[in-house]
Amino acid sequence: MAIVFWGLCIIIGSGLISHSLDNKKKVKYRYEFISVNERNVIIFDKKTGSYWQKLIEESDGTIDWQKKESPIAKQEQR
Repeated sequence: MAIVFWGLCIIIGSGLISHSLDNKKKVKYRYEFISVNERNVIIFDKKTGSYWQKLIEESDGTIDWQKKESPIAKQEQR
C-alpha cells in the first residue's frame, strides 16, 4: 500500500513541476522599449523578432517609426 502511495506522490509531483515549467516559458511582456542613445529608440517584439526604430533629429525633431524585420529570421531563411 505504501508503494502505491509513493507512486501517486511521484506522479502528481512530476505533473506539478512540468506544469510550472510550462508557465515559465510564456513571454510575460511581448514588447521591450530600448533606448540605444538619446537619438535612437527601438521597440522590440519578442514574439516575432521584428522591431520599430525611431531616430530623433536635433534640428528637425522626430522622424516617423520605421518597422524592420528581424535580422535573425533573414539568416535562418538562407
